[in-house]
Amino acid sequence: MTRLLLAALMVVTAGLVCDIDRVLAQDAECYDAEVSAHISSQTPTVFPDCLDDCIVISWPWIVDLDVSRTHFGDVRRGSLTVLAVLHTGYRDDLGSRRWKLRRNDLGGFNLLGGAENLKNRCADDQPPATAYIKPPDGQTLEDLRRMGREHYDRNN
Repeated sequence: MTRLLLAALMVVTAGLVCDIDRVLAQDAECYDAEVSAHISSQTPTVFPDCLDDCIVISWPWIVDLDVSRTHFGDVRRGSLTVLAVLHTGYRDDLGSRRWKLRRNDLGGFNLLGGAENLKNRCADDQPPATAYIKPPDGQTLEDLRRMGREHYDRNN
């Protein structure tokens, strides 16, 4: 029981440290777009130092999708960078699959993992969701991607 409570506390702490809001699809009220796409690149962001006694279960990743079809929403075919909160990367060998996306306040999209049963489309006047990660002042998402690639020695 103590371990379970500690794990739950770590998830909440990770959310607070990274300014993650509504990271689980079941917490999302609606989606703005649904696309078919395959993953062309996925990079974890560098997790802030949380000392030696913490457990990180999920944190923000920057994922590039190659969109082949838009089922709903305003998304063009081709490359699309989205933000995701993951424990580990998606298997990119499985080809194209359907993804539900939520507009975020950085002007892009959050990827709603596990959203297969989410039925509600967002109203046109629905405010965007908080981005899963926001770069510090003076940095961009590309800076965060570069730092993640360097830190985790990923060349994707």
